[in-house]
Amino acid sequence: MDEPTSSLTLTETERLIEVVKDLRTRGVSIIYISHRLGEVQELADRVVALRDGRNAGALSRAEIDHDRMVRMMVGRDLADFYVHPEGVERQPCFEVRDLRTRRYPQSAVSFKVNKGEILGFAGLVGAGRSELAQAIFGIDPPLSGDLFLEGKSVRVRVPQDAIEKGIYLIPEDRRNAGLILEDVIRQNITLPSLLRYASAGLINFNAERTAASRIFKELNVRAPSVEERVGNLSGGNQQKVVLAKWLSLEPHVLIFDEPTRGIDVGAKAEIYELMRRLAESGVAIMMISSDMKKFWASVSEWP
Repeated sequence: MDEPTSSLTLTETERLIEVVKDLRTRGVSIIYISHRLGEVQELADRVVALRDGRNAGALSRAEIDHDRMVRMMVGRDLADFYVHPEGVERQPCFEVRDLRTRRYPQSAVSFKVNKGEILGFAGLVGAGRSELAQAIFGIDPPLSGDLFLEGKSVRVRVPQDAIEKGIYLIPEDRRNAGLILEDVIRQNITLPSLLRYASAGLINFNAERTAASRIFKELNVRAPSVEERVGNLSGGNQQKVVLAKWLSLEPHVLIFDEPTRGIDVGAKAEIYELMRRLAESGVAIMMISSDMKKFWASVSEWP
């Protein structure tokens, strides 16, 4: 079973865990692959951890606990990743008033996000969180409602309108909606800003490669070079590439929809740290997550 609960609600996850336990009592051998270590701890008789494609160690049932699994997966304690964020001045940045989506037309949503603030949206799959993000970004225009950026009304009818205003979405389904898997890292990073590297309709590949390589290194994307095909990367590194293409455009508002789904704990820590750094630089951030335990543990430390 490869990440069997990645798109399930909490109730569905509990049901699947019951099914797995029942299969085990019937003598079925199960290989259960998951980044959700609580599930692994509850189900596994033995644990084998992989790091960079190699066996990083194994634990017997009596040895299985969260911290040991993390150390095997990332090579050090997770606490080593976290740096307490610096305080930033909170100024109004983005406001949504009475926005109604096509999925839930009866419910109006209003909220504000300040510069340097991370606003969390918690909820189960299907609760309307992703529909809200897509409406703000112009993928599925809202039925009604108003958007304000730094006090000025903005109209977003299509994603290009949002991009021009500095409002960017890191989508829940990065493989189908956030990346072109057949293209290389360089092409994915520079695609939204391609005109910056073009003159008279011709792309300056040296300038494009230089810009992509700079942010590639800043985000610590683990790949041989920016010419590596994106489809060959791990989930965490693919997520960094999605983020990289927007960072080159100096965002005002970033919407993260399930940013750590399907990535390992080390990559999660790096994504969280990137979010903190962006908040410290004054970016307003919306974070959508159904991972309640990690969501609240992490949000409590954010600015």
